Amino acid sequence: MWLSFTIRSRELLSRGLLLLTFLTLLMSCASAAVIIDSDVKLTNTTNANHPAWSPDGSKIVYAADQAIWIMNSDGSDQKKLYDGMAWEGEPEFNDDGTMIYFATESKKAFSARYISIHVMNADGSEGMKLTETADSRAPSLSPDGSRLVYTSRASGNYDIWTMSPNGSDRVRLTDASGDESSPSWSPDGKTIVYSTSGDIFTIGVDAVRPVQLTSDMYDNVEPSYSPDGELIVYASNVGGDYDLWVLNSDGSSHMKLTSDRSAERAPAWSPDGSKIAYVSNRDGEFNIWAMAVQNGDIELERIEEPPEVEEKKIDNEYVLKLRDYAANKPREFIGIVLLASFAFVVLIVGSFLRKIS
Repeated sequence: MWLSFTIRSRELLSRGLLLLTFLTLLMSCASAAVIIDSDVKLTNTTNANHPAWSPDGSKIVYAADQAIWIMNSDGSDQKKLYDGMAWEGEPEFNDDGTMIYFATESKKAFSARYISIHVMNADGSEGMKLTETADSRAPSLSPDGSRLVYTSRASGNYDIWTMSPNGSDRVRLTDASGDESSPSWSPDGKTIVYSTSGDIFTIGVDAVRPVQLTSDMYDNVEPSYSPDGELIVYASNVGGDYDLWVLNSDGSSHMKLTSDRSAERAPAWSPDGSKIAYVSNRDGEFNIWAMAVQNGDIELERIEEPPEVEEKKIDNEYVLKLRDYAANKPREFIGIVLLASFAFVVLIVGSFLRKIS
């Protein structure tokens, strides 16, 4: 009897391991690879952040050491544009590249410090403050230059607002319980993508309710549209460290873009779609990097397609649906796998206890 039970236990254990291996294979089939032509470090400073391209792609404005800097897109001719002896960050060019919007720490007499939005000429001259009192930050001008989107705590927590480029005509777009951050325009100027509570959302400029694109346990932040509006690049800590990911603009498919043991953040697509600027601390300090994408295009494999390797080809309809579910809802899928594994272990232990009692 003991020999029979041992053989049966080994058989159940073997089947369980095969099941877990099969589920792991399905999850690996749901991912795709991207070929990157080059990945170049552009700066050698500390605390660099928030790279943003000029409309013609020739310049990159960024923040470093609590100041606003500008350089050529190849990293040459780096110049400090503005340093008000306080925190400055989140710079963005306007629609024709002649002006730069940014956020900076401000203070009035007999009042607490707050973050306000400023605008200056692209050479750093003639700065002007656009917002007062309440924290306002993360400015981004619409493609046609008619509206500025930003986040503000004017109503309590950070919400998405828009205003005219001169700071007038302010309109609140969102009113969620959490803080919204990193708003960015779609190329047609009809939609704004942003992050809140660890997920990516979009909202139309005339819409009432936002659309949620991601839904998992991870921190998905700093989204930015591709120039054709079909993809969204963002940062996520799915693997522990922050990496760059791309997502279809409708949320239907996603894939991992970097896999470094470091943090990659604040991605921004070049106007021609051939490069993505971002920040990384792979060399110890956060600096600006730029990756050149092969043929200027990133194509997401449809997650319902079978893998290229013939031995892994899966034709079963139910298996394909399971793989699609694993790719699009990894949080729920992992929970189911863990629950099934736990139930399997309980079954084995229960059978063993019944045999020896």
